[in-house]
Amino acid sequence: MRIKFWGVRGSIPCPGQDTVRYGGNTACIELRFPDSGRVIIIDAGSGLRELGNFMMAHDLPKGPIRTEIYLSHTHWDHIMGFPFFTPVFVPGTWLRVFGPVTYEEDSLDKIVGGQLTYRYFPVRQVELAAAITYHHLKEGRFDLGDGITLVTKYLNHPILCLGYRFEWQGRVFCTAF
Repeated sequence: MRIKFWGVRGSIPCPGQDTVRYGGNTACIELRFPDSGRVIIIDAGSGLRELGNFMMAHDLPKGPIRTEIYLSHTHWDHIMGFPFFTPVFVPGTWLRVFGPVTYEEDSLDKIVGGQLTYRYFPVRQVELAAAITYHHLKEGRFDLGDGITLVTKYLNHPILCLGYRFEWQGRVFCTAF
């Protein structure tokens, strides 16, 4: 399992000289599983734009992009990068988005895709070329295939939030926002 942090900030992106060491993008973590070629993304903060550009340059030449995004929660700083994730504009891209059921009873489709309306963005979600599906998660243990296990737990946060524990070949990576 290879891990790269594309965004580590909270609330608002803050690029500049003061953030060069750790970066100025909001939450976005990439997990790569070399045996299967699988890519799992945790959160869709502003770091997702740079990850998308990387995937376009390095993954797309090998074939259509197939990936998953696991949202810890739907606060703005964890979803703001979604409209700028270049692979969603490419035919053949396959994307599954997972996240907790919110207290507001809104679907992930409505929350994440709601950024893609003419009121906020020049492209509507229905105009994206990618095949995107949304899936609600609750606490539990899930076999993701390819030897990957996901354990989810609710966290103490102002909005419903999931912590993620990914297990693969004796290795573990956890997030808790």
